[in-house]
Amino acid sequence: MASLKDLTVKELLNPGSTVFKKMGLKIEALDDKQAATLINENPRIMRRPLLSNGRDLVIGFDVEEYSTLAGV
Repeated sequence: MASLKDLTVKELLNPGSTVFKKMGLKIEALDDKQAATLINENPRIMRRPLLSNGRDLVIGFDVEEYSTLAGV
């Protein structure tokens, strides 16, 4: 689980996605502005699903983190 205030845009990228791989990019070489542009132009390179309570964010599917976020 990530805190929204500490989250970087690069953390939303999925370097394992087919689209990201086809682009031949190195995530380490990107800054947050470049990452935001890439997500805007190619939303399929973003990790999904996203679940937030307005303060914290779960990136990707994780049942335990979903339960923690929901307070279950």
